[in-house]
Amino acid sequence: MVRSIDVETSLSDLNNAEAAAYWQTLDADLEAAIAAQLIGRLGDEGMDIKIDMSEVELANYFEAAVGSAETKLQGTVNVVDMNNNANFETFDLTVSMDQALPLLPPGTDLTIIPPTSTEVYAGVVAAFAKAVVDRIDG
Repeated sequence: MVRSIDVETSLSDLNNAEAAAYWQTLDADLEAAIAAQLIGRLGDEGMDIKIDMSEVELANYFEAAVGSAETKLQGTVNVVDMNNNANFETFDLTVSMDQALPLLPPGTDLTIIPPTSTEVYAGVVAAFAKAVVDRIDG
């Protein structure tokens, strides 16, 4: 069971202007995406998941192709269970556009879609949430 999910992103974690466009809602959006992966496992007792984002970057197709930027979310995940001292874990997690691709709508053309599109943003957030839950379920 999971008792709480807390994501923190600071302004210093944002690596470019495109990423800054979403900083205001990233914490809440990522918390909601993780909670959606944990339906039926949320309760008043259990693990606390705390994520400290360390890097948020959105890149367009051309920036990614030349290696000047990439679309990614990176953070440190801490999992603590106050009722079970043996149930704790800390790990660094990075999710890039490669992991988000399967979560984008079918037929999405990355050469056309802007990095600030709703689809790209939602795909990267969903990919990070899935990676957190997969690792916890490990």
